[in-house]
Amino acid sequence: MMLRLIRLLAAGLALAVVLFSALALHHRDGTLLLTVEPLQQARDLGRAGRWAEAKTLAEFVASHPHLGDPAEAARIARRADFHLRSFWGQADSFLRGAASGEPTDTASMLGSLSLDLFVVGDIRDLAVQGWREIRHGDGDTVILALSAVGLATSLAPNLDWAPAMLKAFRRVGALSGRFARQLGRLSRRSLHTLDFAPLSAVVTEVGKAARRLGPGPLRGAMASVETPADLTRISRAAAVNPQATYAVSNLLGSKGVRRISRDGRNIGVVAGSMKIGSRLAKLATKLSTLLPTLWLVVALITGSLLFLWLLWPRQRRAPAGDLPGGCPSPSPAPGR
Repeated sequence: MMLRLIRLLAAGLALAVVLFSALALHHRDGTLLLTVEPLQQARDLGRAGRWAEAKTLAEFVASHPHLGDPAEAARIARRADFHLRSFWGQADSFLRGAASGEPTDTASMLGSLSLDLFVVGDIRDLAVQGWREIRHGDGDTVILALSAVGLATSLAPNLDWAPAMLKAFRRVGALSGRFARQLGRLSRRSLHTLDFAPLSAVVTEVGKAARRLGPGPLRGAMASVETPADLTRISRAAAVNPQATYAVSNLLGSKGVRRISRDGRNIGVVAGSMKIGSRLAKLATKLSTLLPTLWLVVALITGSLLFLWLLWPRQRRAPAGDLPGGCPSPSPAPGR
């Protein structure tokens, strides 16, 4: 009896592995299932003082009622709008940006870039990072290269704040790890060859995306940008629908950004495909991001085979002395 119970428990565990693996593979294949609640995300952004992002996300939810309560979304958007428009809200945002160097909206961006918008900020960074590189070899090559680009654009007739903003993103760790590494390689190459054209192209795309999304939402979206191609997708999609672009990048991460076409025109379709699933589906979705596809396939096959083997009916062994068919073996004749 105990052996049968153990077998049933093992079969149940194998079945659970099969179900989770199948769900994870299904969601990885094409389902845009959210693992976070959009309105809760908007509230968290507001508590962090990132009101521009909170407003953008709340307005998106208000136009997509299946993702949350439209009335609650409207309340969050109104509260965010108050902080963004009031004099004291803008003053507080400006001072926060000046103190932290982190742009979360237009006012904080102006505060964080108060020095970098002028030549003195780029000269300061060139001097500080250049000295650290010469003396200790630990200067930030990204800040160095961006300062060189910023100095060139600052001396141009039209002032360009995109290099300074990208430096601010770099300082506060708003860039994804992969994009930061690629930006570092590009910066080192630019400093070595003195050819800043490739880096300037990335900076130009950042400027376009910031003008279309706003500096605050772009700061949040950059965490999901892993390559310059992703940045181009974000920039072009923002020209079509900025709210949907931010929602996709914030709620779905790099997976959502990769769903955006190169011209960005399918952003409405991608955003409309997002769904809020059950707890089991959310767990499976998170599992699909943690395990490679090959492991999930192996788990699915192994679990299925183990489940079938555990439930396969076993043949009873015939007692010793019995013939096949249940007939007892003949008794030896009594000796004479």
